Amino acid sequence: MESDLSLKNRRTPLGELLVQLGLVDEDGIAAALEYKRQHKLKLGQALVHLRLVSEADLAGALRKQGRIPCIRLTPGIVDREVAESLGESRSRAINAVAINRIAGVTTVAMADPGDVYGVDEIALQLKAPVLAVHAEPRRILECLDAVFAEEVDETDQLESIVEDAAELDVKLGQISTPEDRLPTEDLDQPVINLIRRTLEEAYDARASDIHLEPIQSGFRIRFRVDGSLFERLTLPVGWARPCIARLKVTANLDIAQRRLPQDGRTQAEIHGRRVDLRIATTPTLAGEGAVIRILDGGRELRDLESLDLDHKQLACVRRMIECPDGFVLATGPTGSGKTTTLYGILKKLHSPESKIITLEDPVENQMDGLTQINTNAKIGLTFARGLRSILRQDPDIVLLGEIRDVETAEVAVQAALTGHLVLSTLHTVGTAETITRLQEMGIEPYLLADTLRGIVSQRLVRSVCEACREEVRPEPAVLERFGLQPSEKDVFYEGQGCDACHQTGYLGRVGLYEVMLMTPEMCELVGRNSTTQQLREAALAGGLITLKDDGLRKARTGRTTLSEVLSVTSRG
Repeated sequence: MESDLSLKNRRTPLGELLVQLGLVDEDGIAAALEYKRQHKLKLGQALVHLRLVSEADLAGALRKQGRIPCIRLTPGIVDREVAESLGESRSRAINAVAINRIAGVTTVAMADPGDVYGVDEIALQLKAPVLAVHAEPRRILECLDAVFAEEVDETDQLESIVEDAAELDVKLGQISTPEDRLPTEDLDQPVINLIRRTLEEAYDARASDIHLEPIQSGFRIRFRVDGSLFERLTLPVGWARPCIARLKVTANLDIAQRRLPQDGRTQAEIHGRRVDLRIATTPTLAGEGAVIRILDGGRELRDLESLDLDHKQLACVRRMIECPDGFVLATGPTGSGKTTTLYGILKKLHSPESKIITLEDPVENQMDGLTQINTNAKIGLTFARGLRSILRQDPDIVLLGEIRDVETAEVAVQAALTGHLVLSTLHTVGTAETITRLQEMGIEPYLLADTLRGIVSQRLVRSVCEACREEVRPEPAVLERFGLQPSEKDVFYEGQGCDACHQTGYLGRVGLYEVMLMTPEMCELVGRNSTTQQLREAALAGGLITLKDDGLRKARTGRTTLSEVLSVTSRG
């Protein structure tokens, strides 16, 4: 049975297989075929170039098709000596990495293993037969970076810094009362080194937050990566006071005040890049702790097309922002990627002919050509007051960091009515619920019907670690929550845990989206003050892809797990 299915897949053209998997529709295939002819590419390359499928989706389809040998590439399976024999410059030029050599045959991962000239070039360089296999281009680059990166100075790791300063632990332990002096010159350098290296390691690990927590047994440092916390190091308790004091100094906080919470901002240079940091301290029973939020506005912003939107959802978002005025909202809980989505829209809209102003708390992404403003409630620069001021600066497009109150919502709607395109965020659980929330805040239904162009509701879920993922058969009870029956055709994946993912089975995150376009029919319902249920039913009848539907699609392609989808879509 399985061999018959494999043979059938092998005979199925790639485009047809992608359609069967629900990754692209017939219109998308037609557009890719035209792009393929114009640019002399293969179909898979054209689909990726047009952002109709991701590299991971394409790799999964090729594996299922079975015509081309495919590999789930990770740095851990690459033999460094074999990779180095091909050379860095040649490897990067042809987007390939030599993985291993068995029985005289060298296995080489390539973005395009069908490139016979490239394979011949590699064979001549290695003076050995070559087995070319397919891997995602970004995975190849990750492996090349890992193989040819400069050696890390192990003496600069957190543990080494602590060991080198072990003789100071007694002195550090003596700092325990408010009367003690903070910190002496001989303690300064180890503390500075510890803070610097902690920031660097957290940045390299893609952490969003660093938690410095005094506990009964010591001083704990934890990183939040992909939404989950993991412990990096536990220090002797004497390190807590000097470290918190050092952070306060950098953020211009009061080091003598340890009974009240404080928050401030600073910048740090990490790997030659200026990174914004928000530092919040708070007193606890075990002592004073702190959380550092890493806001790297210098990291490359994602294009709208590079987000994890389905191509139909992407088409809806494009239609929302085609209008020169109106109101577009991204909704979801804190940390769900709303700002990333809005900046993707700004990248699409940015042009020399338009003036774009952003008002945020704080500005998280710096973008050339935009006027960007930080709010400051301490001096009265609130969202509402700042927005009124912005409208006198003759903007075409305004990004408002968040709608927090009725006053801000009213000013934003008025701005949309007077010929501006306003982008903003709101904390709601879904698209239809957002309309009801705005009405409850006092926005008249007829104003919403006239100004609202669309809503993007989103969540972030953890991605399955490619290095340790395996096929699984979910429990029938889990499938039932998605309206599915157990079937041999449905294949899902889970990570088993490895060093790359800190034994969690997850690495990175993927977005789930629910995109509601305000069609004339939806606007009419909003103007009639329809209920949330009526709005939702009408949107579903119009083809709305819910958060749960989007999550199921991504779970089927191995990008996340059903349990992750359920954790954020309790009502989808």
